[in-house]
Amino acid sequence: MGTIAEPRGRAAIPALLLIFCALLSPRAPLAQGAPPEGIPADMHGWAVASVDFVFKEDFKNAEEEAKKILRAYPEHPAGYFFLAAVADGWMLRYQSSRREAEFYRYCEQAVEKAEKMLAKDPKDDWARFFMGGADGYKGTYEARYERYITAFRFGWKGVSVFLKMASEGSQNPDIQFGIGTYDYWRSALMKLLWWMPGVDDKRAVGIEKLKGVMKNGVYSRTAAGMVLTDVYLNENRHEDALAVANEMAKKYPRAIVFQWGRGAALQGLKRHDEAITAYRAIFARCEKEQNSNFYNLVQSRMGMARNMIALGRNAEALEQLAAVNEYALSKDIRKRLDSVLSEAGSLKRRAERGGGDASQEGVAAN
Repeated sequence: MGTIAEPRGRAAIPALLLIFCALLSPRAPLAQGAPPEGIPADMHGWAVASVDFVFKEDFKNAEEEAKKILRAYPEHPAGYFFLAAVADGWMLRYQSSRREAEFYRYCEQAVEKAEKMLAKDPKDDWARFFMGGADGYKGTYEARYERYITAFRFGWKGVSVFLKMASEGSQNPDIQFGIGTYDYWRSALMKLLWWMPGVDDKRAVGIEKLKGVMKNGVYSRTAAGMVLTDVYLNENRHEDALAVANEMAKKYPRAIVFQWGRGAALQGLKRHDEAITAYRAIFARCEKEQNSNFYNLVQSRMGMARNMIALGRNAEALEQLAAVNEYALSKDIRKRLDSVLSEAGSLKRRAERGGGDASQEGVAAN
């Protein structure tokens, strides 16, 4: 639920090359006001409450709200979809795959229930949304672990559903989240996609769609904010990225995903002291966690080190980098942090010889 502790901006482009079609995950659905047509009022209320608890990092209550949907509407895909969102939100927050089997089970059940509803009514917009969203969700999760073949397969299935809905005139505003994300990243990567001629530059169109979802979306408002933060960082629009991250953080001050965005944006703006404070706050939160796999601790220390070097605070940076190398990382976490650990070596050498402005190096990390 939250793109959110993965590589951001330009540092993410190599990974996105194979998975740009998978970037549609409705990981942070947020609804306001009356329920949309086709969604019962109680289901809508439970969904909103579940998402709210996820962003408050209260996963126990988030799960209980989603289970209320399941108990009241066992044949509807929504309950399974939001339970998958809770499981993924937990895994994203702690950078752990511990709930992977549970996550996949709920995604598959959401697709199964949606297909049964569509067999009765092929034009049911919300059944199609939850089906496409569940497949896209799986694609995004696979991408997190660099399983790009399955990421592309699931992601494309999800995007295709949304594109078909749009071509048929669907008024469901949430489909524009997946389409807008697709439009932006396909265009942003067009220079790398040399085997795909005729790719139009739809970056501006994608950004406008995402802004629209932030304003009018039913279950994808906050997800659009997370993606927009990434997009603005990729565009070097650091002021815009900071504005979105700050806006989201006002509602969910405990949501670390927005704190990562703030840190990267502040670094891009060369507001290094503030960036260090942002990364230090993340570190302080994560340091207290039991059974940590150290992923977030490495990333937050690296964020501090980059900005310390930019300020010439090389001794402090070396302390952070030394600590990074002391963590007993599992094989899987070490693989995911491979490029970051390599960068740590480069930063160490830079700090040892006197540093320099590292403001743009690693600005997209995490």
